[in-house]
Amino acid sequence: MRAAERPQNQLVLMRHGESMWNDLKLFTGDVDIPLTEKGINEALAAGKAVSGIDFDIIFTSRLVRSKQTALIAMTQSRYKRVPVIVRGGFHGTGKAGDANRLRLRDAAAKALEHASCLMVPVYADPALNERCYGDLQGLSKEAAARQFGDEQVKLWRRSFDTRPPYGESLQDTAERTVRFFKSTIVPRLDEGRNVLVVAHGNVLRCIISYLSNLSEIEMLRLQVETGLPYGYAYDGSSFAQCCVPPPADSFTDAEEGRIRGLSSLWRKGDIDSLI
Repeated sequence: MRAAERPQNQLVLMRHGESMWNDLKLFTGDVDIPLTEKGINEALAAGKAVSGIDFDIIFTSRLVRSKQTALIAMTQSRYKRVPVIVRGGFHGTGKAGDANRLRLRDAAAKALEHASCLMVPVYADPALNERCYGDLQGLSKEAAARQFGDEQVKLWRRSFDTRPPYGESLQDTAERTVRFFKSTIVPRLDEGRNVLVVAHGNVLRCIISYLSNLSEIEMLRLQVETGLPYGYAYDGSSFAQCCVPPPADSFTDAEEGRIRGLSSLWRKGDIDSLI
């Protein structure tokens, strides 16, 4: 098929719903914190928004809030695909040479092929884990400022390449995230699959910045809301941002206002609002 004739595949990026530490306004990073009731409802609304897309494959981080959001969102699919988490990840990786993880992956793949219902594989990968904030994790912004000093905390939060103690910089996060996106997610799109990626604010900030060729300062100002889908059409060579077209009868009035008002385009905010 010539590139001009190729149908466009759908890529949807979705941040997890509100977590319990989001609600408490604590640095969460890669601490494994579950969703709040509000976060569960956000995941349901996000699922309704993308219910008209027949996803072939789903990628999440290894963190529970990411997996919860993906599984809850898929309950709303109009294609009635059952999501199944493939233990061992897409590449069967855990520790290098972990034969048991490879067996788990292969057993799940066999079940996907022979199940008596439509299924969609869910692959959890640590490359999509949230940025590790190191010693800031579990602290509020105020507590972090008391412990480390306000100017130092601002530097860690505003900087692209400065790491907090025992943590990652945004640059570190971008390098691992974009590498995984290019090596694992784009090839699935090239195979003609529709892909859902459910991850975290900094992870999606990095992917969106890569797709939109944003500068470092633009990346830092980029805000990715919890529980909202961000859609892209892929034609085999380039990505075009597009609105996710939710079915007209999907939402309550409150859900519709939030989804339609925020998910059509990512927005730019204040660097100081990042956590």
